[in-house]
Amino acid sequence: MVRKVINNNTPLSRDFPEVFHYTNVAAFENIYKEQKFRATHYEDLNDASEMKRFSLKVYDFIRPTIRELVVNRMLCNAEGAIEINRHGGIDNLVNKEATTLLDIFHNSTFGARELQPFVCSFCSHGAQSYEAKHGLLSQWRGYGADGGVAIVLDTLCIENRLQHEKTIFAHPINHIGDVIYDNDDARILNEFHKVFDFFRQFFNGGCAIPSSTDTDPEIFFNFLFGTTLVKHHAFHEENEIRIVVSPRTSKNSLFSNSGHDSKPSKIVLYAQRGNREVRYIDLFGDAPLLIKRIIVGPSRIQNLNYQKISDQVKHDGIEVFKSEIPFLG
Repeated sequence: MVRKVINNNTPLSRDFPEVFHYTNVAAFENIYKEQKFRATHYEDLNDASEMKRFSLKVYDFIRPTIRELVVNRMLCNAEGAIEINRHGGIDNLVNKEATTLLDIFHNSTFGARELQPFVCSFCSHGAQSYEAKHGLLSQWRGYGADGGVAIVLDTLCIENRLQHEKTIFAHPINHIGDVIYDNDDARILNEFHKVFDFFRQFFNGGCAIPSSTDTDPEIFFNFLFGTTLVKHHAFHEENEIRIVVSPRTSKNSLFSNSGHDSKPSKIVLYAQRGNREVRYIDLFGDAPLLIKRIIVGPSRIQNLNYQKISDQVKHDGIEVFKSEIPFLG
């Protein structure tokens, strides 16, 4: 299924009526009690490297142009060519200049005063698929012997809750959309064309450096969406859906909006994960989530998990199912 990720007026719920949130039993109990989800700061995700996939695409895009400019520079300046060769050669210089340019662009988008996105992830499965009934094996493997839980949610409900929060809180970014996998170059170039167009103009001398306040903010928003919505293609089977929320920026930021001045900001909270702390914000919580059903994943204690969860949700009439995927552990 191909759909526009950003600037799409078609509700996600039309194409993905259900979303699946995989978690452990303890986290499920807290989600069910509080009716909240956590969105984690993009730098604190379990695998923060996944937020670099889009930058790698931009890097590959700008590198040939930088190389051409450096070659022309060397042809016009013999002393400069000798100096370049003395410091590691043309490829070393090209890599450094491409990295420096991307660092400037990244800091202009995600710097301390700028956009700080938080991410909450779901999966999507075909309505009549085996995964919709029993969950995804690769997700269950992540929870090992103690097992996991898949919370099946009504996507329209999630969209409505997100829209409700947008009316209350100052959110420069308030988005739900499907992930693009990084082996789909044509789609990436099309979806995030403003970033690639900017660099074309930049190298042609038509743009200032990316940190300029004269730069169209939409280019940085485009870069943020690319960073948070492009993922390695090895995870394609997850068909991931992401909520991306960025709370209010500082008033002197390029992204500040006077319409947000009267709205409160989301409180950034902290939790411990292993031996490090993780920043997160709470999503929803002021109205019930529409949980359609719950799938209890395979594990050595699947029956115990099923009993605990069934007892917790029985008063709300939520159906609980055991995954029939065999436990391998």
